Amino acid sequence: MKSVSIRIAGANGDGVESSGALLMKVASKSGLHVFGYRGYQSIIRGGHVWYQVRLGDEKLSSHGEKIDILIALNQDSIKNQKSHLNDGAVVIFDPSKVSASEIDGKGFRLVQIPLLDIAIKVSGDPIMRNVAAIGAALRFVGIDFEIFKTVVRDMWLRKGEKVVDNNVNIAMQAYRYQGVSTLFDIKGDDKQRYAMDGNTAFSIGTFAGGCKFYAAYPMTPASGILHWYAAHQNKGALFKQTEDELAAVNMAIGAATAGVRAMCGTSGGGFSLMVEGLGMAGMIETPVVIAESQRTGPSTGLPTKTEQADLLFVMHASQGEFPRIVVAPRSIQECFTVGSEVFNLAERYQCPVIVLLDLYLSERVESVDGLDLDSVTIDRGKLVTENTTGERFKRYEITEDGISPRSIPGTPGLEFIAPSDEHDEYGDLVSDMYSGIDEYVEIRRQMHSKRMRKIETMLKNEKVFTPEIDNPSAEYFFVTFGSTTEPVQEAARVLNESGKSFGVISFSYIMPLDKEKTRRMLENKKLIDVECNYTAQLAQVIMANTGIDIKNRILKFDGEAVTGTELARLAMETVKNFK
Repeated sequence: MKSVSIRIAGANGDGVESSGALLMKVASKSGLHVFGYRGYQSIIRGGHVWYQVRLGDEKLSSHGEKIDILIALNQDSIKNQKSHLNDGAVVIFDPSKVSASEIDGKGFRLVQIPLLDIAIKVSGDPIMRNVAAIGAALRFVGIDFEIFKTVVRDMWLRKGEKVVDNNVNIAMQAYRYQGVSTLFDIKGDDKQRYAMDGNTAFSIGTFAGGCKFYAAYPMTPASGILHWYAAHQNKGALFKQTEDELAAVNMAIGAATAGVRAMCGTSGGGFSLMVEGLGMAGMIETPVVIAESQRTGPSTGLPTKTEQADLLFVMHASQGEFPRIVVAPRSIQECFTVGSEVFNLAERYQCPVIVLLDLYLSERVESVDGLDLDSVTIDRGKLVTENTTGERFKRYEITEDGISPRSIPGTPGLEFIAPSDEHDEYGDLVSDMYSGIDEYVEIRRQMHSKRMRKIETMLKNEKVFTPEIDNPSAEYFFVTFGSTTEPVQEAARVLNESGKSFGVISFSYIMPLDKEKTRRMLENKKLIDVECNYTAQLAQVIMANTGIDIKNRILKFDGEAVTGTELARLAMETVKNFK
C-alpha cells in the first residue's frame, strides 16, 4: 500500500479545516482512499490548529503518524510541526509570512510560494491563500487538476461563476508554480467515493433507521449530530435544541414513550446530567437511544481531544439494575450500520441503547464506497395496535422472554400508565403500598425479574454480543473496542508484513456480553489490550465477565488519537517484556 500524509497548519480563522475538506473531496473524486483528522483548540480565532489528510491507494485505517507534506500558513506551524516531519518532507510556505530558517539544511524540501500575493491578485481576498496551497499539494501528489475544477464547481457554483473561477485560478497558479512537481505519485482507481465523518454517517444511519425526533444541547464532539439533524429536519425528523441535557433526555424519553423513534446526544459531561432520566427509561421500559461521544475528562478536561474513558460509566450509570445495550462503532461504515440498527434493538427489547462514540470517531473523516440504504429494515418489536381480549391492557405483562406488549398511547383499549416507581403489569404503583406485604413483595420480585430476563433473551437471539476476530491463527492478539479498532488493524498489518504474527479481537456491542463465547475466544491466547484510557476499562469488563486478566496493555490517555505505526512500535516493545 502507498500513502502520503499532508498536514495543513495555521491558526483558527486561516481556513485550515475548509482546506482539508476540499483536499479530501478532490482526492476521493480521483479514486483515492482518504482519512482525515484535525487538531484544534476551543477558541474561535487564533491558537494553533492543524488538519491532517492521508491519501492512499488502498483503504486507510488511521490518519498517519508522520507528515510527508506540510502546508505552513503561519510561523507557529513550523515551530509546532517540525518534530512531526518525515525525512525529506515537503514544506510549503509563503516567505512573506513564514521563515523556515529553523528547519533549513535539515533534509526537508522547502518550497516557497507567494500564496498571499496569488490570492490577493486573483480575488482580493487574503484568506484564499489556503486554496493556493492546496493547488500546490495536489501537484505534489499527482492529482489531475481537472478533478479539482470539477469539485470546486460542484461546491461553489451556487455562489456564482466568479467564485468558481477565482478558486480555480488561484489553485492553478500554485499548481504550476516553479519548483512544484509530482513527488508522491499515488494512483487511485476509477471509483468515486464519499468522504464523511462518523457523526454524519451515524446521523444518516439513524435517520434511515426511522429516527423521527432528535434532542440535544450543543456539546463537542457530539455537536455534529445536532448540526446534521438541524440541517435535515425538513426531511421528516423533528430536531429540538434544548436548554440543557436534562431536557434533551426527557424529551427523547417522552417522544419514545409516545411511539416515536427518538434519540438524544451529548458528551460525557452532558451524559452525567442524563443519568436520572436513563434510570426512568429503564423502569418504564422505553426504547430510547442516547449517543454519547467521549472526550477527555474529568470535568471539562480537554474539550477538543479524544478518549475512551466513559465505557464503565455508561455501562453502570443510574441507580439500580435494568437492561441496557451499549455499542461502540469501530469505523465510519459501522457508524452507519449501528445507527440504522439501534432503534430495532431498542424497540425489540424495550430498553435504552447507548451508542458510545468518541471525538476520534465522531470527527475523523474516511472515504466510504457508499451506504447501503436498501439494507435497512424496521422491526418495532412487540408493538400491538388493537386489544383483542377486551380486558385491561397489561403494558408490563410478565412474559417468559421478559418483553411485554407495547402500544402507542391513546390507542383505544390499549391505554396504560408509565410510572417511574415500581409497578404491576398494568402500570399501577406498588411503591406506596409496599411495607413488607407479601403480595407487593412478590410483584416487585416478578417485575424486576421480568425486566432482567431481557438480557438472556438478547443473548439468545442476537449474534452481535460477541467480539470479532481477525487472523485467528496468529501468535499475538490485540484486544480493543470502538474507534481504536481500525488503527489496531493497521498495526497488525504492519507487523504481519514484517514477518510477525498478529491478530485482532475487537468489541463493538459490549453490553450485554456473551460471557461464555467471549471466554472461549480469548482463553489460551497471548493478548495485548489497547485502549485510550488509563485504567484499561475494556480489560476490566473482560476480567469481570470471563475471569481472563489481560496483563499486557498499551494505554493512551494524552488526548491524542492512536496511529497504526505507533501501535506497531509499542507492540514490539510489549512483546519483548510479555507477561
